[in-house]
Amino acid sequence: MKSLSKATFLSAGLVFILARATLAQGEANEVIVKAMRDESQRNISQLTLEKYKPPFFLAYQFVDAHTLNIRAALGELRQSQETPIRTDFVRLMVGDYALNDENFVGGRGGLFAGGSGALPVPLENDYAAIRRAFWIQTDRIYKAALEDYDAKLTALKQQNKSDSEKMDDYSKIVPTNLVVKGPAFVFDKPRWEKVAREVSGLFRSCDQIMSSSVVISFADATVYLVSNEGTQVRFPVSVACLWINVFTQAEDGEPLTDHLTYCAPTPEQLPPVDQIKADAQGLADFIVALRKAPVFADSYSGPVVFEGSAVAALMAEKLFDEEGLIASREPVYAVENAGQQGNMNRLESKLNQRICSNKLTIKAVPKMKSFNNIPLAGSFEVDAEGVVPKDELVLVEQGILRTLLNDRVPTLKVKESNGHSRPVLSRGGYFTAQKAPGVIEATYADGLPMASFRKEVLREAADNGLSSIYLVRKLQQQNPGMNREMYYAAARSAALSQPIGLYRLNVKTGEEQLVRSAVFSDFPITTFKRVTRGSKDQMVHNTILSSTGMDVPVSFIVPQGLVFDDVSLEKVKITKPKLRLVPNPVLAEK
Repeated sequence: MKSLSKATFLSAGLVFILARATLAQGEANEVIVKAMRDESQRNISQLTLEKYKPPFFLAYQFVDAHTLNIRAALGELRQSQETPIRTDFVRLMVGDYALNDENFVGGRGGLFAGGSGALPVPLENDYAAIRRAFWIQTDRIYKAALEDYDAKLTALKQQNKSDSEKMDDYSKIVPTNLVVKGPAFVFDKPRWEKVAREVSGLFRSCDQIMSSSVVISFADATVYLVSNEGTQVRFPVSVACLWINVFTQAEDGEPLTDHLTYCAPTPEQLPPVDQIKADAQGLADFIVALRKAPVFADSYSGPVVFEGSAVAALMAEKLFDEEGLIASREPVYAVENAGQQGNMNRLESKLNQRICSNKLTIKAVPKMKSFNNIPLAGSFEVDAEGVVPKDELVLVEQGILRTLLNDRVPTLKVKESNGHSRPVLSRGGYFTAQKAPGVIEATYADGLPMASFRKEVLREAADNGLSSIYLVRKLQQQNPGMNREMYYAAARSAALSQPIGLYRLNVKTGEEQLVRSAVFSDFPITTFKRVTRGSKDQMVHNTILSSTGMDVPVSFIVPQGLVFDDVSLEKVKITKPKLRLVPNPVLAEK
């Protein structure tokens, strides 16, 4: 009876502590939101300068984040830092929705006058200090926006653009009032330091690997957004990543690097440590085998099979970059024809035309949280501009381009936001936003089960009189966990990332032979029209899309196999550095 009473007492105590923590968080939320709302209302009603009008749009974003970054090599920690981060971001426009200071490249070189960091945001929930940080920012950005607006008006008068080139600068939305609760996110620093040591220590015994690293990066944030349009949202942004990278040189000096990437919404959703260790050992075995693999022949043009993660990496690189399924527009330049390159996506002119095989359908399903019991790191409920995306957005329907991912900046043919302004954590430690996918699902109509997919591919190759074709299981992709040596070794091909898991398939026997030193000669987006076969079975690939120092979690659900009937490969042409004369001292101690 006494023990029961004690247990009841402890349980009640735990409930009380949790309730206190929840109450404290609720009070913190209220202080932050009130400070943002009060300061934005004050500025939107009072901010003016001489003859100029006040801003017509003002949005405040506040990010309360917690990060953990661990780096280890050969069983020893090189970095371990747990950091609270708070940032403010002000987006202000003068003019109106049709014509404002944004989408302009002038003397200051930016597309819009938003910004953060003028004054450090307090880590405490200090109402007055939070308001002061936003006040300083707002004043600075308003003055910059006025300068840009005047300069843009002057530029437009000089450039005399046609009516067909004109479009609104910002789209209207229905204001959103939404609170999204985030998953439980546990920062267990000692545990993950141990994981980093143990996994990185596996490479200590491999003297053929010249350098290696294990990088763990966790980020858990709450994003607050308040705008004068009436939008008030609070939503989570969380991601847990683990990268394993290895580097070596072949006997002829060719630099070789390979990687493993794990990405999940929370640390507890990463694979079990035993699986990560087994994968790391497999990575070591593969890179050693690659060192001794025969060099690719001079050239090849014919069927190429993509399987596994290579399918997702291919789609990420070719379909979701600035020339892919992401909308962009040509900005107004202060000086016309000044040799500056615009960022208009020319694929937009292909709307309602075929850009892929008529068997391929590609959808954005941003709110999907899991697929086949695998958590999706790219899932989100509301974007960085407070726009709630549709549950499903068809981008490519049976090969026909239907629309592009967009934020609130209209383009000629995609005039409204479909909720894909993603909040992202920069490598400098602050949050910003960029147009990017969240969860993408690609399906192949009439696809075969993987059990018969390969057999059918080889049969067709034999029918066409081919003795061998090529299979790609992995593309080399740069990632934030790489050191400089690995990063430059991965930058080989402008057409498409280098295939590092490249195999020559014997058509008659199905035997695979690993080869190295090949790159793609050319791989335009029109190559997707030449997909001739795909698998029915799908796989999940959680990854980080990295560009210009920004990292955004994305999930791809793709066919496990695709066949392109005509792809060109050629032998890599690089200056091969000489092998190191003295072995790694750590490995030499054995």
